[in-house]
Amino acid sequence: MEELALEPDIYVGASAGAIASAFYSQGFSASQLAEWARPFYQRRAGETNPLRARYFLGAPNLEQLGQPGYLASGLFSIDRFERYLAEKLPKNDFRALDKDVFVTAADIDGRGRVVFGRGYREDVPISQAVAASSCVPLLFRPYRIGDRYYMDGELVRTLSIDLAVEAGADVVIISNVYRPHVIRPGQRSLVHGGGLAIGRQALNIVVSEKEKRGIDLINRLYPHVTVLNVSADLGRFSFTSRANAKLLMTRGYREALRVLAAAKRRGMFDIASNVHTVGEA
Repeated sequence: MEELALEPDIYVGASAGAIASAFYSQGFSASQLAEWARPFYQRRAGETNPLRARYFLGAPNLEQLGQPGYLASGLFSIDRFERYLAEKLPKNDFRALDKDVFVTAADIDGRGRVVFGRGYREDVPISQAVAASSCVPLLFRPYRIGDRYYMDGELVRTLSIDLAVEAGADVVIISNVYRPHVIRPGQRSLVHGGGLAIGRQALNIVVSEKEKRGIDLINRLYPHVTVLNVSADLGRFSFTSRANAKLLMTRGYREALRVLAAAKRRGMFDIASNVHTVGEA
């Protein structure tokens, strides 16, 4: 988007997409965000206080220690990551942002999707909203805001495109890393990769199908809205593999350049009053 001089007006994110939206909408460059994804031994010098894996490995607080059931609801606390966000974000208030940023999370007690941002739950600090949206089930204990507990925003709805459309978006750029690995003729089946490979593939299939249904619904309800999908094929690699970060980002970059450059040549962005990005982990 930077190379093609495309500047979104609206951002919607869940999980890692919420992290990217929170920072990119406040002036952090693509290069800075990419640097955080690289393993520490591949990072360039000069970046102060970059995002590190250890910020996600929080120890339980006193409240969690006093509640054995809550303590067993996940391996780690995401409180340390929330504190990092509160310190690193230039603005930690949705109402103070120059652009619309919406973060989604799932209420673990069955109340569905919760939206943080202007016009929704705008009183919650951005750092807390992003922490809640990033709580991957079982890996992190649900994040508490007030008297409610929240988990990964993708649990309820993959790609909340409707939030962008309701905010006035004409062109929606989506990115979703949950892509089933397609086995080519002659390759070994994923069944030989063990339970982890099957589990990852099953999750990718479920989320990818949810995404397709969501896009189909948007196309029917809002025929004037154009959805551009820049989700790259990650092949057999997991999107959590930091060792393969360079390869994965290169695939994402090439796919985005191909799709967005073609759309720009067709004049799609010239007639759009609002461009919007939707990101998922």
